Amino acid sequence: MKKLIISITLGFAILIFGACDKYLDVQSNNKLVVPKELDDLQKLLDNVRVMNNNFCSRGEKACDDYFIPESNYKALNDVEKLDYIWEDSQYNFSNDWSSMYNVVYIVNLVLERLDKIDRNEQNAAKWDGIKGAALFFRANSYLSLLWTYAKAYEQNTAETDLGIVLRETSDFNVKSVRASVEDSYRKVITDLETSISLLPLESDHVVQPSKPAVYGVLARAYLSMRQYDLALKYVELYLQRHNELLEYNNSNEVKLTASFPFSLFNKETTFYMELKPTILSNSYSNIDSVLYRSYDSNDLRKQAYFKLAANTVNFKGQYSGSTLLFGGVATDEMYLVRAECLARAGKLVEAQADLNKLLATRYKAGTYKPYLLTEAEEVLELILIERRKELVYRGLRWMDIKRLNLEGQEIILKRVVDGKEYRLVPNENRYALPLPADIVRIAAIPQNPR
Repeated sequence: MKKLIISITLGFAILIFGACDKYLDVQSNNKLVVPKELDDLQKLLDNVRVMNNNFCSRGEKACDDYFIPESNYKALNDVEKLDYIWEDSQYNFSNDWSSMYNVVYIVNLVLERLDKIDRNEQNAAKWDGIKGAALFFRANSYLSLLWTYAKAYEQNTAETDLGIVLRETSDFNVKSVRASVEDSYRKVITDLETSISLLPLESDHVVQPSKPAVYGVLARAYLSMRQYDLALKYVELYLQRHNELLEYNNSNEVKLTASFPFSLFNKETTFYMELKPTILSNSYSNIDSVLYRSYDSNDLRKQAYFKLAANTVNFKGQYSGSTLLFGGVATDEMYLVRAECLARAGKLVEAQADLNKLLATRYKAGTYKPYLLTEAEEVLELILIERRKELVYRGLRWMDIKRLNLEGQEIILKRVVDGKEYRLVPNENRYALPLPADIVRIAAIPQNPR
């Protein structure tokens, strides 16, 4: 494993300074270096800095798991100040939208070049793997964009609600058009389902997609669409292959008192992604005190996730082994997805079995008492509470708030700045965050209504 990580790290370095130059050359002059071999295309997809490390963080930044102290708020720039109180900001360049569409652009370039390479008996596995990975990355990018820039999926309005731009070509001259939420989600599902038969059961490394990674993202997609039967179908497929959980009582797996208790690429991680850097860093923000107090004293997540300093609570529970926020597919999330779907299907015993299995690994040895509730509403409420507590800063909370408010959860977000309270009430238009001003202007696409 150590040799593999060293080799991959070296490969990333070469890729950043090599393959990216090739990629830029393709755009400036097609007579220059053009990726036309399978290895060239694979290297473009293996550029982790671009393909894996920019999952949208703007939605997480709009959530309720943290707050910014007054002194830190005053130090923010004008865009960050407005974002924090859910007011429209005129932001441009180097943002979630541009990062995700950079991934989409590379994918489309790869797919176009791949179509010019004959698939034969000798190269079939590699050819299929490249196509499957490309479709996965595009779908995952689209899903991240949908969660950030579109309303939550509502069957009655999805065909008219504004979705995202579905780019099918690397040609900049093709006009960008915003698709509906319905068409956008259908594209995500189609790309993911197509990739299943093309990808291996296990990838060489968790920065590369695999069949279980696809199952995990499909479960996420259908959960966000509130199509719980289909989310259950795919999470079952995931857990058939990956079902190991970290044991918080085992210091070899989780170092509770360390600055970063979780190792990079730990055994729960099936596909590795990071959120784009944001003001959620400890130098700016503190964890919401109500959230922190919701953890039982025997819950080891309270130690593993949080650090107390000068009457503030900071987050340290990243699965990145560093300050970078993890947004990838992991097994703990999948147990919670299955538990929720089972509870919604009325299978309360099975739902609580999944929840109990997860929580037993999170509590001090000998202290956890399994839940045996009999009321469906109580079971679902418990699972949703534990989902929030387990998946802090994973890039999932914003979509959870949006989808759950469509079901009447009445989650109201509040900020207090300079003595004034700002509120975001359920199902407001502002839950579809504003597009970058330069994109709206240059591409002439509609801005989200306010």
